[in-house]
This record gives sequence, structure tokens and C-alpha cells, in this order.
Amino acid sequence: MTNDVTTHRGFGVVLDPLQFAAELASLKQRPQYQGRALYVQLPDAIARIFESPLVPIHHSLAISGGAALPVAVATFQAAGTQVVCLVPLATEEARDWLVESVDEQRRIYLAATVDERKQVVVMRAETPVRDVRDPTWLALKKHLGEWRSHDRAAEVMDMLEVLRFVEHAAESEVAGFTVQERWIFVCVPHHQDGVGVCGSEGAGAAQATSKGVPVVH
Repeated sequence: MTNDVTTHRGFGVVLDPLQFAAELASLKQRPQYQGRALYVQLPDAIARIFESPLVPIHHSLAISGGAALPVAVATFQAAGTQVVCLVPLATEEARDWLVESVDEQRRIYLAATVDERKQVVVMRAETPVRDVRDPTWLALKKHLGEWRSHDRAAEVMDMLEVLRFVEHAAESEVAGFTVQERWIFVCVPHHQDGVGVCGSEGAGAAQATSKGVPVVH
């Protein structure tokens, strides 16, 4: 059971390359990152945990959801703190984020804005796909390329199931640490305003269960 886990919920954004570059342009010392990224807001205390070289960190990427909607689940954990980004792959922009992160960037970027410092912190995670020619990954890309929205109600239910699963999941990504605090974000492309598959009904009900299928471990 995860009754002792403090859970926070919110929305994030899937940034395209131009938007990601624009966020980084505001920094005095601009890091050299290119491509697409996830974008969330975190308190300074949480961001500093992930910045510390003394804290053990682990990342994972899985594809969850049901038959109606595939959902990417990107987990970043530092000691007992998790940041979990759920990306409904219902839009071309979201699918481009996943494919380009794996095939071209070879890593997932998570940009976190820290209001207390008026700064953006960028976390990087290598994807679990070691070979982009891997049959499992190629089959998944083919499936995503052929995916079309058919039943919005079923898509919402799939999204809610993933949210329930993530909230109640007890697994820790870091050996020797239990999860004590979890930040869950539903990330959508910037032009979406929180309606439909990842709408406010989904975020508000973020208590949720579904079976996650790893891309590659």
C-alpha cells in the first residue's frame, strides 16, 4: 500500500523544439539542448534533490493504457522522490515527442520551471531502447503511426486507468529507497487547453490503475 506517499497532481506541457529553445533562452547560462521536451513546474526543494550529485537517480519509460489510448509513462526518481509524466499519445505532436526522443535525441528531456529561482532545470534520461532497430520498438512505432482516435469516452477511461495505476503503484525505481513523495503530471501539447482525453476530468480524478507495458528494460 502507498498510504504514506504524499502525492501531488498537475498538468505539464509537451514542448516542440522551438518552444524548448525559447524556454532555455531565458537562462543566463544557456545549456546546449535541442529537440523536444516535457515541461512541468516543481518547487525548488524538489528540483534541488534531482540536481544533487549525491542523490541516487533512476529513470524509466513505459507504454501503458488500453486498446483505446496508448499513454507514455516517463518516471524520474531521485532517492524517495518521484516525478511521473503521463503523455497521452493521442496527438501527432505527442507521438512525435516519443519517436524523436528515442530515435534522434536518444534521451528524454524534462524541463522543470522553478518559480522560487525564476529558473529552468533540465533533467535528462536515456531511453530504454538501446537499438532503434529493435523489433519491439519498430512494432510500437508502426502501431502509433496507424493509431487513430475512435472513441473519446474510451480514451478518457484509459487515461483514468493509467492515472489510478500510477497513483497506487508502490514500486520504487531506486534500490534501497521507498517512494515517499510523488509528483504526477499529465503532459499535453501546448495548444491543448485541458479538454478531451487529458481534460480536467482526468486530472481531477488522478487517483488511478492500469497495467504498464515496458518499452524495453
